[in-house]
Amino acid sequence: MAVCDVVVVGSYPPAPGPATTAALTAVRRAWDAGLTVRVVSYRPGASDQVVPVAGPLAGRRLEQVRRHYQEPRRLVLVLQDGAPFADRSLGAQMLTAAGLLWAFRRFGAAELVFGEDPGLVRPVVQLLVKAASRVSVASPDLGAALCTRYKLPVSCVAVDPAEAYPLVRADIDPSTWGLFRPGAQASLTIVEMPTTTVAERLRARAVASKSLVARRLRGH
Repeated sequence: MAVCDVVVVGSYPPAPGPATTAALTAVRRAWDAGLTVRVVSYRPGASDQVVPVAGPLAGRRLEQVRRHYQEPRRLVLVLQDGAPFADRSLGAQMLTAAGLLWAFRRFGAAELVFGEDPGLVRPVVQLLVKAASRVSVASPDLGAALCTRYKLPVSCVAVDPAEAYPLVRADIDPSTWGLFRPGAQASLTIVEMPTTTVAERLRARAVASKSLVARRLRGH
């Protein structure tokens, strides 16, 4: 039996920015629908799990997440600058998209949320949008910009109004916001984490060392 109804993958507090806002909105919308939610983030924070869902292995990571939570039927993936497309080269974008499309099919329904413009080539975005069960943005302005840039039908993009995270008082000088200032984080850098446990890596090193010693003894 699945641990949850839906898995939301994206930036999460305390990381600031529009992608975090989009992820929070997706979580609240699922809660309002009476669904149970688990959150997977790209970096440590308030999420349930931290998984580097990025790059050509992004699809494999999503499959690992799906199995970890006992095969839930719904996925919400938040797109942002740098994640899950960590490499802007055309080849890496196509490989990442292929992995994501495969992972989408493993879930019963996969929703795509644009936290911001991910800066991808048009065919990649069009493929992802076509494969998604739902596509949403946090504001009409972002929706219009994405539809124009990527030649998407306006009717295929839903707008889920959101409160910005974090909320900043109107009387605070924007120049003092630091990392919370819009544009302060140009992109998200993903650090690949090992997919094996510490015990498995130690055993592998022991086997490799034993083999090396054996080869040296045979050489003598």
